[in-house]
This record gives sequence, C-alpha cells and structure tokens, in this order.
Amino acid sequence: MITKAKSRWSISYTWMFVLFCSGLWWWFAGESDWHRTVLLIALSLASFGVGSAAGFLFTSFGEEQGTLGKIRDWLIGGITGITVAEAMEKGGTFKSLLKNFQSGDSAGAFGIVISMAVVYTCLGFFFMFFQRELIFNVLLATKRAERNRIAGTAQTGIIIQKIGSVLPASILTGVDDISQISQVNSEQAKRLQEVLYSTEVVAFVTQAEAALKEGVGLDFDIVSKMAYVFYYRTYFEKENKAAMIQHAIEWLERALIMNPKHADLTMKYADMLAAANRYDDAADILERLNTRPESPREVTQWLGYFLLYVPDRLDDAIKYSEIFLRDFPRSDAVFNLACAHAQLYGKELRATGKQADSSSIHRRQALAYLERALDVDPSFVQVVLSKWIDKGEDFECLKTDVDFLKITDAARDKVKLPASEQKQEAQA
Repeated sequence: MITKAKSRWSISYTWMFVLFCSGLWWWFAGESDWHRTVLLIALSLASFGVGSAAGFLFTSFGEEQGTLGKIRDWLIGGITGITVAEAMEKGGTFKSLLKNFQSGDSAGAFGIVISMAVVYTCLGFFFMFFQRELIFNVLLATKRAERNRIAGTAQTGIIIQKIGSVLPASILTGVDDISQISQVNSEQAKRLQEVLYSTEVVAFVTQAEAALKEGVGLDFDIVSKMAYVFYYRTYFEKENKAAMIQHAIEWLERALIMNPKHADLTMKYADMLAAANRYDDAADILERLNTRPESPREVTQWLGYFLLYVPDRLDDAIKYSEIFLRDFPRSDAVFNLACAHAQLYGKELRATGKQADSSSIHRRQALAYLERALDVDPSFVQVVLSKWIDKGEDFECLKTDVDFLKITDAARDKVKLPASEQKQEAQA
C-alpha cells in the first residue's frame, strides 16, 4: 500500500533525478564551453518557467476559474493563432527568439536549442501540474475554507462565552425567562439580548442555516455555536418560545451526534427537552450522564428538579437534591426538596381525604426546607405566593397552613412585598 509519505518521497526523488540528469546534460551539451553552457541553462530555466506558468493556468479551480480560467482560454486561443501564423512564416518570431540561445553555428546547435526548449517546457508544465493537483490545490482549498468560514463565527464565540459567564449553568434550571434570574437586572438583560441578536450573530445564524439547507458540511465548532445561540435565546424569547426551544433541540442534537461525549451540550439538551415538557427524556439523559466521570456536579441538582415533574419518581428527586445539597448547602436544591416533600404531602392528603395533617413528616420537611430556602433568598417568596400555591402546584396543599403563612410572612417582611402583590391574602 502506497502511503502519502511514500508518494511524496517518490516525487521528490524523481525531481532530484531530473535535476541530476539536467546537470549532466548541460555539461555534455555545453562541450566545456561556459558561455554555451550558461545559455543552455538559461534557456532550460526560461522554458521550465513558461511550462510552470502554463501548468498553473491549466490547473486553476474554484474561485480561480473566474479570472485565471479566462486568461487560460485567451492564451489557448492566442497561442493557437500565433502558432499557425508562425508556421506560415517558417518559424518567424519563435525561431528568432530561440536563436539568441544558440552559441556557434555547428551542425545541430539549433536543434539542441529547440529540443531543450520543448523538453523543459513540458517538464515545467508537468512539475506544476502535479504539484498543484497533489499538494498546492489541497492546501489552497484548506486555507480558503478557513478564510471563507461562516461570517461572525469568532464574534459569536465571544458572545456565547460572555452570556455563559453571566448565566451560570447552576441557576438556569427551571427558569423560563431571563427576568426570573435574580443575578441579572433588567439593564444587564437588555445588553445580553442586544449582543445575542447583534448583526454578527444574526449573520452567523443566517449563513449557517443557509449552508445546512444547501447540504454544506458544517464542522462541530459551527454547529455547537448554533446550538448555544438558540439555547440562550430561549431565555429571551417571549412570543415564539416553543419554536425557539425546538430550534435549540435540533441544533443540540446535531452537535451531540458529532460529539456525543460533550457534557455541557448534553446538559443543555436535557434542559431544552424539559422546557418542551419532555421531563422523562431529560431525566434519562442526565442519569446516563451522571454515571460518567466527567459529569458536572450540577447534574444531580438538575435531576432533583426535573424529577419533580415525574410523579412516580419524587423519592429519586429527593435523593439527587440531597446529594447536591451536601456539597452546596446554600444552593437552589433546597427549593427542590421543599417542592418534592410538598408534593408527597399533597399525595398523602388526597389518599386519606384529610384537609391537613400536622403529624406528616413530608409536611414538616416541606416547611423546614422552604423556611431554609427563603432565609437564603427571601425575594423568592414572590414566586411562592404568585405561582406555587395555584391549583395543581406543589404548595397548593399548604396555602392555608398556619406555619406556611408564618414562613412566607417573615420572608415578605424582609423584602417589604407590597400588599397588592400578596396573592395569598387575596385568595384567603
């Protein structure tokens, strides 16, 4: 089997042999006359250069076809016309030009000049032809591919890093809108949205989608950036959120087909599946990721949240949240534990037909974790009072509980929540 390395060596040896034979030929044809030898060497190099130029033109490809291709056609037509005219004039200009390289009037001197011109023109042509076809064209194609990469790729990468640093993975779970992230104020959110929908990113997305439709192969760098762009856009989208989530899922799937071991993209894929209410699929993906050594620590926190939406796996949700909480005592996993125990308490009440059960372990755990969570982040009481006590929500079973009211009142007092926003009191 001939390898690329062997092929290159054989080509190199071939041209070294040609150079060696040329040296012998120049010495022999020059008949020890330095003046004649120099003329023959000059003729050989000039002919080789002409042949190389012709080889370069005949091997033009891609973008070169629009310019060099036309020059090649003109040259072919011009050379053909000149050759016919020169033949009719018995040599004419070409003969006069070649005679300048002839030294002496010995028999056959002009024949040697003509033969050398023909031979070295052919050698130059084939030298350039094979170099271009085997080496130079390949390198040019690679460089052009790098140069013509989809516009905005580098700038998009910088923007993705910037957004990722502001929106760490540990706080994205369960957040439907950028306004729900307490670490991001409205002014900062506006700036992030502007860069995410900037001219560079829009151009990048447009060209990448067009290339995909045309069947152009996109490398992992492009595909992963598209996945990140659509993933982060879901946190800013309001009107077409479902469509944006689907776009993110599609690009994340493409990226993971190319690099199935990418942990961060796997987590974001699971997050988008959950956003599309596919919690079973999201949990399954994260549990498989959790068995891998490179699995991020946030995976257990995400599992503790996603499994809240899989009713028969609330015990697993508690298990994963407790694992994460041991390492990160002040994390959002406390809220997930409160919700899991509240759901289990609601199940108990529905099973027994009771309105309340002060002896329930799940009730005590739900209230204890909620109090602990609101002590760390009292502003979250607004979410608890506006969403979590609605019909079918986790804390519906506790909305009139005296201890629940004490905990939420204490948190509300800390953040001075206006009475007009106290949905709990209005419902009471």
